[in-house]
Amino acid sequence: MIYINWYQKNMPLIFGISSYIVNPLFIYLVLTKSSKQMGKYRFLLIGFAVFDVFYSIAEMLTPIAVINTGYGFVTFITDGPFSENANYAVSSRCTFISMSYALLIIHFVYRYLILFYPHQVDKMLQPFGILAMIVLTAGHGASWTWLCEGCLSPNEEIRDMIRPAFLEIHHVNSDNISLLTGQYRNASDFVVYKSLFGIMSLTLFSSYCMCVYIILGYKIMKKMNENTNMSSISATLNRQLFKALVAQTCIPMFASFLPTVIAWYAPMFLINVTWWNNYICNVALAAFPLIDPAVVIYFIPNYKNTLLVWFRLKKPTVTAALTSMFSIPTM
Repeated sequence: MIYINWYQKNMPLIFGISSYIVNPLFIYLVLTKSSKQMGKYRFLLIGFAVFDVFYSIAEMLTPIAVINTGYGFVTFITDGPFSENANYAVSSRCTFISMSYALLIIHFVYRYLILFYPHQVDKMLQPFGILAMIVLTAGHGASWTWLCEGCLSPNEEIRDMIRPAFLEIHHVNSDNISLLTGQYRNASDFVVYKSLFGIMSLTLFSSYCMCVYIILGYKIMKKMNENTNMSSISATLNRQLFKALVAQTCIPMFASFLPTVIAWYAPMFLINVTWWNNYICNVALAAFPLIDPAVVIYFIPNYKNTLLVWFRLKKPTVTAALTSMFSIPTM
């Protein structure tokens, strides 16, 4: 075990336990408090919640930390069964980031189809569509893992370079520690070019996901503003659910994309951001599977009001059933 600080050691555990409580609760709300017209879209919400649970499991089994080594960085596992001599452990842990990007793309595509091609929505949740979503998610994960292992896994040269830093800072031998590393200077051309290719590829990969969110989000928002045939109730529900999706998108953008970009590129300019990585970046990554369902609950009135009644913060009221944004098409 390598002790970094209280936050790095305990916050992933706290967020993980909270995630195990909130996500099953969220699944219960989706199954029991969703409008019937929501149809099969409920399964997408449930799928995201199940993914969040596995994300939390990965966080707790493979807690990670980062140190800077001059013109480079090292991401390593600090504790647990995969902290030593575990090939692909760090890469597999990091691949959950790219898989969360894929799931958000699926949600944006669904919302886009609802507004632009409503009669095609059913195909998305048929066997072929489900297979396509699985392939997209698995492809994201496999691509991220391949880039990490192919470009950032350490060789003997890297092991020799980082050994003094680990001995000085953590007083441990880094030879058997599970880690990934990027080195931009003071190394062989092979190591430098491999690191640069890997980091730039991961950045382009993440940027493509952000572009999909922005483009589809803009089209969805524009369509909602132009659609005058929609009832006021349906329009309100459309906006509520779109706000939830935008908030869900901001979580990985600010909790994973921006923090990791800073962690990747700061060492190029000899900027030491070890404190940022271990106090901010890793804690933000651990919080994602907890914040994600909480945001959806907040923006969907049926879910939020149910919890407020349960906690006696609001009196139960009898309201007329509202027509969901998914009433067209009927699923």
